[in-house]
Amino acid sequence: MGETDAFSATGRIVVEDETRLAFDGAVTADGAWYQRVVDDGVVYEEYRSSKGGVYRRFTVEGADAAEERRAQLTENEDQTILRESRDGNCVTFISKSETNPSSEPVSGTASVFVNNLWVAAYEVTETNSAGVTTYEPQPGWYEGSVVYRLTGVSGAVRADDETGAVTSANVSWTVTRGETYAHYVLSRVLYSGSTGSRTTFTFDATPPLLERPAWATDEEPNATATTDAC
Repeated sequence: MGETDAFSATGRIVVEDETRLAFDGAVTADGAWYQRVVDDGVVYEEYRSSKGGVYRRFTVEGADAAEERRAQLTENEDQTILRESRDGNCVTFISKSETNPSSEPVSGTASVFVNNLWVAAYEVTETNSAGVTTYEPQPGWYEGSVVYRLTGVSGAVRADDETGAVTSANVSWTVTRGETYAHYVLSRVLYSGSTGSRTTFTFDATPPLLERPAWATDEEPNATATTDAC
């Protein structure tokens, strides 16, 4: 991750053509920040203005998930539920916390996507005049907590040549677990044990223009604060 006081970033992890994790975030030099995370059917947004106070918006699908989220928010003494609304099977909660985190959480969320790139090893293919180095992921056998093989590898990662900070990534591969080639063949042919995935990420050190979301207010907003969740 790049180290800067102001930036914006986006990331996506798509597994078997289904988005498993998505993220958009921004941090400004005056201390404001915003992030939106889609994770396992839950849409989670956070906004902090430069004046303090953190607003959060959760959108969940289904009565059971909504009841669980409501209980979590109610049990947290630092959280106050400002509004709750329902649109079909989707329930949205808007809450506020007066306590500010010790640091902005956007960098931590963005690092999840950068860390996911470590599934593969890379080879340098180019370093341009702007000081950006391009890396391409490599197929083959890997050994981590489990042994796996990467096939169908494509794409590239670009990083600052001096700092090593990732500026963009768009890579895909198929992961098959198996200790030997025989295990690999059995997984591919008999057990459908292979998983295709794509990870994309962008990091922009240009100070962003961050506007306050319409829903991030103590009162009912005049305009409808929409969400594309569910």
